Amino acid sequence: MNTISSMIFFLANRGMVRALRHRDYAMYAVAGWFSNIGLWVQRIAVGWLTWTFTESWTWLGIIVFAEGVTATIVMPVAGIYADRFDRLALARISQMGLMIIAAALATLTFLGLTNIWILLGLMMLCGAVEGFWTPVRMSIPPNLVPREDLTSALGISASLFNLAQFVGPAVAGVIIALFETSDTQFGFAFAFNSVTFLSYLVVLFLIQLREEERQNERSDSFFDDFKAGLIYVMKTPGLPLFLFLMLSSSLCMRPFRELFAGISDGVFGQGADGLAILTGATGIGAVVGALVIANLSNVKGMVRLMFIFFMIDVAIQIAFALSPSFIFSVICAAGMGFAVTTAGIAGQVLVQSAIHDEMRGRVMSLWGIIMRGGVPTGSVILGSIVSLLGFQLGFLVTTGVFVLVLAMVIPRSGPLVKRMESPPSADLQLSEN
Repeated sequence: MNTISSMIFFLANRGMVRALRHRDYAMYAVAGWFSNIGLWVQRIAVGWLTWTFTESWTWLGIIVFAEGVTATIVMPVAGIYADRFDRLALARISQMGLMIIAAALATLTFLGLTNIWILLGLMMLCGAVEGFWTPVRMSIPPNLVPREDLTSALGISASLFNLAQFVGPAVAGVIIALFETSDTQFGFAFAFNSVTFLSYLVVLFLIQLREEERQNERSDSFFDDFKAGLIYVMKTPGLPLFLFLMLSSSLCMRPFRELFAGISDGVFGQGADGLAILTGATGIGAVVGALVIANLSNVKGMVRLMFIFFMIDVAIQIAFALSPSFIFSVICAAGMGFAVTTAGIAGQVLVQSAIHDEMRGRVMSLWGIIMRGGVPTGSVILGSIVSLLGFQLGFLVTTGVFVLVLAMVIPRSGPLVKRMESPPSADLQLSEN
């Protein structure tokens, strides 16, 4: 009993669940998880509906790309708004927009009025709202927990996000199968997503930020705010090099999941079942990695830990490229999911801890571009290299590029460690003035 009590005390005060002691964050995290499940339900339904309309692989890619590129374009603008205005108000507007889009999808589908062009337009609109929501969403957790619990909060959020990737597609499958005989079966999936957004919206009206946002009177123009954000990033010691490292990881080390279909079927002949197994293994590894970061008590030593996991990821990706069997590849997929997720969440914790709140929206919009835009871009690059050189050599080449990046960054990481593992500097100017 003493051992159990000690474990509970550790988890509550120093372990991963310490962030859940804060009521507003707990409500925010749970509602966000439920909303993410709904979002995955919608994504699965959109993909299946696209295939139903067109039976075209090209259209599947167009729909995904259209949503992603509009989100990436909007993020820098959204980051400025997140610093200029009340973030909770912006969050409520974003969730209301996503809820309305999901409801419109459901209504049009129930009425039999949806076609591929309407779906494309709604997905572009959805991407734009998601791009607006992303920097706002990333800016809120530091205002819901004290700084010492930020690693726990971000780790829990990442764990729930990865868990939603399992639950969401399963729920989508159940909903679509349950209404399989109906001509409007996808409408129920979209309606479910609309309800999850509504629940999130309600929570956003119930929570309050721990610290009142410092919304000073602003005479600067929109362009001046954007410029100030770029200057802030460039003047923060170690931050440009750090963001370059994370961009390189997004381009070289994260896109492996996007090629699982070809790896499963083309390399190992496992078909759709193999794709599901590889994806599941990666997700399990990612959840474990998120839990590791959630149990860290502070950011001291986190840069070194991140470098270690990047090097582990390099070793596992090389093993994955040279894998002699499908089972070994599954083990490697779990390892890569673990290592890349641990390093990625550690990176976000470091950035969130090191920046001023006045600049959080702008910096996190840049982070969102790197993490969301880098992976699809890296997937195109990796896919092209694999098509040219083959699976093994293609993966080895991209992994080798990242090794060169590590070899360049690690010897120059002194200012990076000093800045990223310390609170925001009081004497660092927040603008060019």
